[in-house]
Order: sequence, then structure tokens, then C-alpha cells
Amino acid sequence: MVPLHSEMKVPTGVVLTELRSGGVLLDTARPVAAFVNPVALGWLRGQRPTAEEDLAYRRCVDKWRAAGLVSPDGSAPPIPDPVLAAIRARADRIAVPHPVLVVAMATECGFCAQLSADLAANTSVISGLDASVLLVNGAQGDVLGLPLTRRVREQLTGVGQLLSRLGTPSGALLTLDHPSRTVVGYPEVSAELVQLSGGDATATVVEAPTTCSLKVAGEGVDTLVAATADNGHTVGVAVRGADVLDAVRSATGEGLRGVYAPVTLTAERPGSLFLLYRGGELLARTRTSAALQHTLADVLTGYGTSGYGEMTLLCATALHRAGHAVLLPRNWMTDLVTHSTRLERAGWRICPRPYATLRPSNGQQPLLTGSPLGPRAGIPVSGILTHLPQAGGVLTRPQLLAEVVNWIRRPVRADAVSSLATAIGALPVHAGTWPEALSHLLAASHTV
Repeated sequence: MVPLHSEMKVPTGVVLTELRSGGVLLDTARPVAAFVNPVALGWLRGQRPTAEEDLAYRRCVDKWRAAGLVSPDGSAPPIPDPVLAAIRARADRIAVPHPVLVVAMATECGFCAQLSADLAANTSVISGLDASVLLVNGAQGDVLGLPLTRRVREQLTGVGQLLSRLGTPSGALLTLDHPSRTVVGYPEVSAELVQLSGGDATATVVEAPTTCSLKVAGEGVDTLVAATADNGHTVGVAVRGADVLDAVRSATGEGLRGVYAPVTLTAERPGSLFLLYRGGELLARTRTSAALQHTLADVLTGYGTSGYGEMTLLCATALHRAGHAVLLPRNWMTDLVTHSTRLERAGWRICPRPYATLRPSNGQQPLLTGSPLGPRAGIPVSGILTHLPQAGGVLTRPQLLAEVVNWIRRPVRADAVSSLATAIGALPVHAGTWPEALSHLLAASHTV
């Protein structure tokens, strides 16, 4: 590919995958992607914009640069971030008596609210740390773990106030023997908390919260079980209720003791039904603790590592007893699970697993693997249901496919992105609302 004026250079880690008429620019490390229409695809191939196209071209360059999907040629050295430099200069002058993680928080920050819920669920772990966690919100600093002197606390509060300029939550880890390290965002701060507790951040599930997640996780929990998934990853399961805890521990065992685990799954029994959530998504409603145990075990298995040549998608799956599957946006899970009885009568089951794992099938329908309802070889995916276009817009088929390609789980290899685009290229795709998807599934008992 020939870059145009060094403005449409695709940086390392970003791939361009063509979807017949158009394509998708996708970051293989972050959940960032953009649809590329046929005209813009020409620009990425080195074609010059016409005079009539110049304004649209400039808009594309600005938008894609802001998202990190295109970059200048890289000949100029990067400019050091002055805020980071100021944070490190101040932090490295403070003599801490033990490791301290300073975290900048904000009252209106949803990610901070989730972090606070995680910290509350991990109270027993935090209280046993051989370290301090200082949460700074404006002029206020709350210390968790080991205590700090007033002087050190005041000094570190200043560091937290500087950190807030990077966004919240952001953190700085200060230790006795090494320069301070700055982390930005909920996942990175959570990873530092995992490491401080003696856990393995690379093998701990950390999922970004949503508004719905906060509604579920914001209430207090009785117990947090640091469960081990099939691939050895740690998954935090928040539990409400003693009878629920029995079912959870039947599926997970006692869990890892003393290890910080962000809340990923939540199990509760507010009435007559046992409920299992992933973040804010309702994965299953069961009438018995045995059924909850079975579902939770299935979900934990779903966090396992994909096999060679398989592609993992962050989406929901509806499985039909006739032996095929349909892919769905995962934020439809709660609504569809609420109507699970109607769907089951029509032959459908909403799979509670956290991901959909696909394997190409020699030009045929891709196969969904790892399903408890299908054979070991997998079951064919017969179609995709996805969101309506934005108000006033009409999505073309390549745009719909680009949206589905963006469901792929990061980090991902570049060749897996291309394989996914090829695998779903011939599948029927229907756009609509979740009620329309429900009606579609109830009417389509054999195929979609």
C-alpha cells in the first residue's frame, strides 16, 4: 500500500481488511475500528482526492488520526508529555515507606465508580496488602491498606491531583527502589491492584464497565470468589446470598485466596430465580442452584483460550436445537434472556458464554466451536442479527460486515481479522432493534 502525502499511513498494529466494496480499518490491540467506503479505500491505496473530495478527505484524515488508525510518517520524534514528566518528577522526590498506588478518581466518572465497587468487593484483600492505595478525588485522599503519615499523604495527594489531568482513573505506583510508574485507565489501574496483591495481571480478566454494569455491581456483595477459568485465568465472581455462594463454590471451589480480582460476574437471588450477570448483561435466569452451578461452570469454560485458527468475537450467540447458531450484539443479552422461555419454545437457547469462538470451514458457513449443544467439530453459523443504523443513515452490507468484524476480541493477529471477514462474508445479516430480533428468531425456527 502506498501512503498518500504521509497522511494516510497505517501505523503498526492497525490492519486494513477489504469487504468487497469498502473495508474496515481495525486496531489489533484496542477496540477501535472504522468503516472505509470505496472512495476512502482508494485514498488508502494512494489515489489522490479530487477537488470535490478534498473536504471529505480532510475529515477522514482528522477523524482517523484522532482514533489512532492513521498517522504521519513518523519522521519527527515524539514530543514528551509534559504532564507525565511533571508527575514523575514530583513522585520520585517522595520517600514512601512501602509501595503506594496513588489513584486519581472523579465523582462523575463511571469507570471510577466501577473501580470503587471492585475495591469494596475486595476489601479483605486490600486490608491485607503490604502496600497502600491512596484514592485522590480533588483535595480529598482516602487511604486503603497500610497507613501513611500525614506528610506523605499530603505529598501524594498532590501527585493524584496531577494524575487527574491524564483522565480518571489514572494511577502512579511508587516503590522504595524503582522510579515511579504511571498507568492510565480502568484496565491499567486494575492490573496494578492485581499485581500488588500478588496476582498475575496478564492472567486476570479485566473488562471495561458499562452504565448497566454499574447498576449491577454498585450494590454491596457478600463474597468475592476469585475463580479460575479453564485457561488458568482468574475471574472475579461477586456473590450475594449464602445459598448463592454454595452454588458458586460448587462450580469454582474455594477460589484463589488473597488475590485482587475485578468484578466480572455477579450471582444473586433477589426473588425466586437465581440470576447470573456478566457486567451489566444478564447471562441466565435459573430456578435451581444446580442449574446456576452448571451455567457458571459453562461460562468459566468460555473464558478458555481459543485454538489455532479460531476467532473470538465479543458477541452473544443464539443456538437452535436443529443444529445452527446466530450471532447477536451482546448488549441484547438481558432483553433476550428475559424472553428465554418464549425462545426455548421456538427451539432457541441464548448461550451464556462470554464470547463466540468461530472457525472457518472451507468456504462454507463458519463453525461455532466450544458449544455445549454442538458436536466437538462445532455447529454452523447461519446468520447475524445486529443493530439498526444510526438515525438518518442507511447501512450498506459492507458497513454491517465492518461492524461485525469490529466484534473481534483484542488483542488479535492481523491474519485473524482477514479470516473473520472472509468467514462471515456470505452470511445473511439483518439489522434492527432487539424486539425485532426477538420476533425474527421466534418466526425463524429453522434458519436465519
